[in-house]
Amino acid sequence: MNSFIDIAQLESFDKSLFLNNKHFPWYNFNKLLYPQAFNALLADFPSLNMFEKHEGIMRKASQRPHNRYYLAYESSIYHKDSKEGTIKHEELPLVWQQFIEELANNQTYLSFMKDVLGIDEFDIRYAWHMGVTHSEVSPHNDSREKAGTHIFYFNTSEDWNKNWGGEILVLGDKKIRADNPDFSNFGEIIHSEILDNHSFLFKNQPSAWHGVKTLTSPEGHYRRLFNVIFEIPEHRRKKSLLKKIFGQ
Repeated sequence: MNSFIDIAQLESFDKSLFLNNKHFPWYNFNKLLYPQAFNALLADFPSLNMFEKHEGIMRKASQRPHNRYYLAYESSIYHKDSKEGTIKHEELPLVWQQFIEELANNQTYLSFMKDVLGIDEFDIRYAWHMGVTHSEVSPHNDSREKAGTHIFYFNTSEDWNKNWGGEILVLGDKKIRADNPDFSNFGEIIHSEILDNHSFLFKNQPSAWHGVKTLTSPEGHYRRLFNVIFEIPEHRRKKSLLKKIFGQ
């Protein structure tokens, strides 16, 4: 595969659409991947037997667990001394190796992310998620080491019914101070699109509450996504930088 990302979309992108979106900076891209590239990645999406099942893992502030199947690239934040739930670069299908190499080295993509996320350097890690019936992502905002996340979805209207849910929800107008709110504790919920080559980019900040309601998909149908996570390098994780990024 020669190229995956439609760079022209990024070069012509109006940054205000991201920075001035409701509640926090986010944008729902449509066909940022070339159709041939999307189809090739979908066809060779890692198989379920490579994933680790996450169930009942405790979260901060008594938030409900995010039950799912999880696969990390090279190393997992959940296992410091184990290779469980991880996959090496050379173990991936060739098309996924090429995609990750483009994400890691394409200067237009990297410069775009630095610009919209407002940071001059970051580390990147990658992870695949598969959601099954009854999976949910309870309302939360991300940990402060994350500058932002770009979520590539790998479901189509042929394998996923929109009525089953699965879209990331932008949550605004939080009604309670607690850090373990439910969806009903937000005054506004904005739905995104996930099918047929959509991706979702957002900047992490205190107001960036988001989640996914419980999936109602039948057995054998999976919500598939690939996360590109931009993290503040450890040597930059100082109070002054965090204050600049998060405003606190």
